[in-house]
Amino acid sequence: MVTGFNLLGFSVPSEVKGALFAAFLLIYLLTLLGNLLISALIVISTNLHTPMYFFLFNVSFLDIGSVSNAVPRILVGLLVERNYITFKECIAQVFGFVFLASTEVFLLTAMSYDRYVAICLPLNYSVIMSGRFCILLLAISWMAGLMFSLTFTLQLARLPFCGDNMIDSFMCELPKLLKLACTDPLANQIVIFALGGSVTLITFLVIITSYVHIIRVILKILSKEGRRKVFSTCSAHLVVLAMFFGTISAIHLKPSSISLGHEDLASLFYTVFAPMLNPIIYSLRNEEVKKAAMKVVHRRQRAL
Repeated sequence: MVTGFNLLGFSVPSEVKGALFAAFLLIYLLTLLGNLLISALIVISTNLHTPMYFFLFNVSFLDIGSVSNAVPRILVGLLVERNYITFKECIAQVFGFVFLASTEVFLLTAMSYDRYVAICLPLNYSVIMSGRFCILLLAISWMAGLMFSLTFTLQLARLPFCGDNMIDSFMCELPKLLKLACTDPLANQIVIFALGGSVTLITFLVIITSYVHIIRVILKILSKEGRRKVFSTCSAHLVVLAMFFGTISAIHLKPSSISLGHEDLASLFYTVFAPMLNPIIYSLRNEEVKKAAMKVVHRRQRAL
């Protein structure tokens, strides 16, 4: 029986590994800094004490967890010839990834509903998106993510691994591990695909329905400036949704026997690059965040 796995990582020449190590270390530090800064900005700026940024604050910590779950193992793989990971560590990494990713899916869905209420039902916004309701949505997101990841990892932990222990990736991923199981993983694939597909479908329908109503309201606004201002409040969220759902669905909601090619690049995108880009997107494409940042800078300058 297999007690651990060898992560093959990146097939690059030895002289390139040093540069890759420096690049991933820099990305890791920038991701931590960017998400911590936007979290601190949300805490400091009273004008960002709204449901949208309450959820974004939690997404920032999920992004920190996501990149911390992947990058340290990538850095180890670039330093050593044989990147060995025990079975328990591998299962824990899968659990961490599924928990963080699924919780973020639920939070991004809650943010879509928040944008719908803010734009389509502005007079009732404070009543509907009350503090108690936001905390309830947050608790549901975290608990649903936990139950989702427990179901996935328990299905995986029950599988016997007795042959090949080479994982052709930089981290433990569910599709790659299912291919290495000694028994036919079809039943597990059906459970995982059905559960993952149903959650994705439900959240996707909520997001699409919310934005269909938002677009209808935007199209009714007569002035171009008015439409631009309304659209700017949700454009950053749309970009993040497209990046996150696009790559993660393409990799994890397909049969393991089907290869799309460049899976490692897609995995890198949503585990490493997306958490780094999210704070940048919310900073550059969101007027409220930019104004809050400028206020903090001016306040610091006056204090000096």
